[in-house]
Amino acid sequence: MSCACTTCHIVVEEGFNNLEDASDDEEDLLDKAWGLEPNSRLGCQVYPKDELTVIKIPKYTINQVSEDH
Repeated sequence: MSCACTTCHIVVEEGFNNLEDASDDEEDLLDKAWGLEPNSRLGCQVYPKDELTVIKIPKYTINQVSEDH
């Protein structure tokens, strides 16, 4: 929840209008996200208010974490 990277980039498919507006910091960071769409947000900054919210995780992300499985 630090709004410091774009690894949590999501696309809000339903319920976008029920979210708080993005901050200037979030908007600046979203410009660095791959596959940006008009309804893109950073998941760490999204707090659904009261309606159903449906999100999509983009096919490509800038994820800096690598896990061995």
